[in-house]
Amino acid sequence: MKEATTRFIKYRPRAKYIEKVEHRPNTNYKQRECVTMSVEEAKNFGTDFVLGWLVDNFNEDINATPIIHHCWNIDKDGTHYDTIPVIDKRYDYVYDPDANKPYRNGKYNYISPVFYLTDTKLKIIIQDGKKATITKEEHTRFFNEHKGV
Repeated sequence: MKEATTRFIKYRPRAKYIEKVEHRPNTNYKQRECVTMSVEEAKNFGTDFVLGWLVDNFNEDINATPIIHHCWNIDKDGTHYDTIPVIDKRYDYVYDPDANKPYRNGKYNYISPVFYLTDTKLKIIIQDGKKATITKEEHTRFFNEHKGV
């Protein structure tokens, strides 16, 4: 597990690192449609779909680790698998049932499709594509509201 994954999970009260995710490519997979494809897979094959994140490698150009919203499936045997056509081994998978819960920034709530993890901060995308640092107070609120859900 990456060090960035360990740090990211500390911000998310119910998140869990998934050590093994099998690759079961679906030729009908539509890029950027992981939610739709995972739900379709669940309906067609009686599996469950999983909400979570892909933790990328550190990107020097942005001085952060991108963490991308992603969905995949769990079969009846409890095996996690992803149907994307090509699997990139650089990603860590993180299960997070709170992936679609918002953070507050000012008077607005945001459900960000991507986080940016720096050495000391977690940032989200807000209006007009800008990045905003999630405050310590907002981390505390988020954690407390979702730890027992």
